[in-house]
Amino acid sequence: MGSSRPHVPEVLVTRSPAPPPGFPARPARPGPVRRGGAVPDPTVPGPAAPGPAAPGPAAPAPVRSGPGRPGPVGDAAPAAGLPRPEEVHVLVLGLDGITAAAALHLLRCGVLSLNVNDPGPVTETDLGTGAYSRGDLGRPREAALRGRLRAQDPRCAPVSGPELFPGPLLPGCLVLRGGVHDAGGRTLRPDPGDVAAPEHPLLSVHSVPGAVVRWPVVAWAHRPCPDCLRATLAAVPRAGTGRREQVLAAWARPAFGAAVAARLAAEALAVALPSLDGGRPLPGGGGPGRAEVLRPPFPAGSEPLAIDRRSCLCGLGQDLPGARG
Repeated sequence: MGSSRPHVPEVLVTRSPAPPPGFPARPARPGPVRRGGAVPDPTVPGPAAPGPAAPGPAAPAPVRSGPGRPGPVGDAAPAAGLPRPEEVHVLVLGLDGITAAAALHLLRCGVLSLNVNDPGPVTETDLGTGAYSRGDLGRPREAALRGRLRAQDPRCAPVSGPELFPGPLLPGCLVLRGGVHDAGGRTLRPDPGDVAAPEHPLLSVHSVPGAVVRWPVVAWAHRPCPDCLRATLAAVPRAGTGRREQVLAAWARPAFGAAVAARLAAEALAVALPSLDGGRPLPGGGGPGRAEVLRPPFPAGSEPLAIDRRSCLCGLGQDLPGARG
């Protein structure tokens, strides 16, 4: 006679073998029900599984600064329709330590079109502003600087060739010229010659022993000739001869050169901006003009220097913006 108890299927219970010595125990897993227990009914819903955690506040996206990209807080992005530094084109003639460092500063500011020219070798006098290293000694200055510019910003493709520089119809063009002279004003490096359009504005600096002379901005057609430079630079007053003044000037010379280069880059941008923003081109006209003498250790201070054009006729009918007195 059969039993009235319902048949309960037997369930095989398996156990994992104990782990070997030295190995961690395997975490427990939900296994089959024990023998004689009730088999869960799949049609009966069990307890709800915990849902995903509520999302927290989104992390702020990293802010990248640089040309054409918004910078960090306090660095306003360029407004639409305004000129951009990528529209500036600079022809650099004479790559001493100051003008070469100015080219690197211009690239940091977003100027990508740089035409750098000076086939002479890098010397000890070119070091100190960070534009060249000792490994560059003896290399052509233009080749060494092109390498530095490309390494600083791969978007920049610098060239060396004034014939490749844009003509005066393209706005945003200017010439940056550097010269090195002895105490008598005689140039120690070759003159670049007539390599730019007459209308291009020229910003130039000339290094003499113990000082840097910033020439007023003029059109390339009215650039100073060797006679003007010799007569004017020979009249640069001697620096103070005190012992401490000499020591401080020697100590601060690298910082002084780097600061002059940064100022030169900012002034170059100021010269290029008007032509990109509907400004008038550099005018012609008369005026003797004045240069500025900058001395270490403090580049902010300057001394006026009258330009001597008595020995030549190249300055006739020319205007020197910013002339004083």
